[in-house]
Amino acid sequence: MIGSACGRRLFSCSNVALRVNKASLRKIPAPNGELTDAGAFLSKIGRKCEEFNETFENKWENLFHWDSKVLKEKGIPPQQRKYILSQVERLRKNEPIREIKEGKKSFFGGERKRKETKAKLRAQERNA
Repeated sequence: MIGSACGRRLFSCSNVALRVNKASLRKIPAPNGELTDAGAFLSKIGRKCEEFNETFENKWENLFHWDSKVLKEKGIPPQQRKYILSQVERLRKNEPIREIKEGKKSFFGGERKRKETKAKLRAQERNA
């Protein structure tokens, strides 16, 4: 076997080389009618993302070239980073861009503690 004599693989790449190559192959969609720049995109997706318009320098290319690491260095909070990057991927896949509202807990709290919270509320009503 060729290459196995020295115990190494002939064709191997490091993760860094793969990551750089993968990033360069991603397509950047052209700005369309309503999404002409980064500011328009950030205001369209909502969740107060338009606050970061200056961070992206209102450049369309920055939306697609910057990854989570760069956005972290620029000071964008984790939830906003994830949301912006997911919406950018939706745009790359030509899916419709719309605001996805944040979920909210019910009056009785989250799913795990709902039974306990309801029981405490009923006990307070009985004692009152």
